[in-house]
Amino acid sequence: MFFTDPAGGSSKTGFFPKIPVLAGKIPLPALLCFLVLAALSPVLHNGFVNYDDVQYVLSNPALRGSWLDALSYSPGYYHPVVTLLYKAEFSLFGLAPLPYHITSLALHLASCVSVFYLFSLLGWRREPAFLGALLFGVHPVHVEPVAWISGRKELLWGLFSFWTLGCYFKYIDTGKNRFFILSLFCFVLAVLSKPFALMLVFAVPLADYYRKRAFSAVLLLEKVPYFIAAASLFLLSWLPSGFLLDAGSGGFNPSNPAAAGAESLLFYVWKFMLPVNLSAMYPPSALRVAPAVRVFLLFAAAPALYGAWRILRRAENAEAAKAAVFCLGFFIITIFPALLARAPADRYGYVPAAGLFFLYSFFVWRLYEVFRRKRFFSPARTLAALAAAHCVVLGAASFERAAVWRDTFSLSADVLKNDPRQAVAYFIRADAHREAGRYRDSIADYSRCLELAPGNWKALSNRARAFADLGEFDKAIADCGAAILINPRSAQLFLNRGNAFSLKGEYVAALRDYDRALAISPAFTPAAENRRTVLGKLKSSPKKAQARN
Repeated sequence: MFFTDPAGGSSKTGFFPKIPVLAGKIPLPALLCFLVLAALSPVLHNGFVNYDDVQYVLSNPALRGSWLDALSYSPGYYHPVVTLLYKAEFSLFGLAPLPYHITSLALHLASCVSVFYLFSLLGWRREPAFLGALLFGVHPVHVEPVAWISGRKELLWGLFSFWTLGCYFKYIDTGKNRFFILSLFCFVLAVLSKPFALMLVFAVPLADYYRKRAFSAVLLLEKVPYFIAAASLFLLSWLPSGFLLDAGSGGFNPSNPAAAGAESLLFYVWKFMLPVNLSAMYPPSALRVAPAVRVFLLFAAAPALYGAWRILRRAENAEAAKAAVFCLGFFIITIFPALLARAPADRYGYVPAAGLFFLYSFFVWRLYEVFRRKRFFSPARTLAALAAAHCVVLGAASFERAAVWRDTFSLSADVLKNDPRQAVAYFIRADAHREAGRYRDSIADYSRCLELAPGNWKALSNRARAFADLGEFDKAIADCGAAILINPRSAQLFLNRGNAFSLKGEYVAALRDYDRALAISPAFTPAAENRRTVLGKLKSSPKKAQARN
């Protein structure tokens, strides 16, 4: 029997009847954590990277302020749960990267165990639940949010999403209100970790469908608190401050959403099927699926789906059909926000992938049971071996992939290997070169970035700093001027040019730029302090300063 009671599962052995570990001597959640930890252990040797880690951790003023500052910090969209966790880590460990990576890995392991228990709550036996959770844990597409400190949003909204569904299943099974309250609480935490979790309001009814609950007014009333919470959090995005989704919405592509969404869906499905050529920075063109892939999906996947539908519509396969609807529904609902993004990202598939792994493990085990009942022992054992080999291959790929995130140089090298025209990769590598004192290498990378993205004022500003570090102040002033033409409302740009003028000895011009910076941002302390310094120099040697200006 494939299904069993949600509480404990079956004690029968299946895939591995002669391996005592899987016969119950070692708890499967413990074994699951050990295998996932083995696959992702290289992340513990990683540091910070210049790809969002600077904004979220290294230079985040909210981490150095009060807890209220952390609670109100909103870089793009509002995710206070993430920022508060960073604040706790910073308060305890400073900027040592290891504790942050341990936290991320622990969150991922907690999600893997949560997926295992969620599968068990669906009424599945231990073996398919273990297989699905293991796939979730070791799939290479999931390396990015675990190995990247700034990928914490995915880990948190994933964990709370699984708890949201798990507690709701417990509420259905027991009728105890405390599980409903816990489910609602976890839903709010998921949304406050990442707004993508708003889609869970459409995933929760899948649990009712799976448990065959009859449609009623009570069923609708149970969903009202979820929709009220979702609507309240969503409406915050319309506040002038962009409380929830301000900058985050800038990454979405509303033009021709149907076609873009279909391309995105094919992209993610293909990456889950064949996780090769992964990248931290896919260009928008990556969504244009190659014709060969489309042909494969048309002539291989379409007939397979049709055959599966013909089988599942039979009465004796009602349970399998129900599982397929639940799994695919969860995948499509949770992947939907990612389908609107201008460029894909591996991290967007972290939570939705659970639906596909639900489905995969369900049907692999179902096929195994068919072979075993008909005493086709050789095909059954072959299938078990193939499933195990699949997990080993994915784990080995994840082990290798985790090392890509070791530092900014390894990350940018991997990105540029797949797409040598990725401007952001040159930008973050240029920053890393400058931090290491390799100013010429830094300038070369900033220049390459500007060739690919001429309007990147941040690259102009940072190249100006590199020129100033080399004492080439005229070039620094020219780059700052070009950046100001693009972004004339940046106080930082006027400060940078004022600093270059000051270092060159042109104090009057420096004072003018500091005044402009303070006009834009009156509380800009660095501009005020540098202005006082320049005024002191002008007073001490006015004739010399006048001659140099």
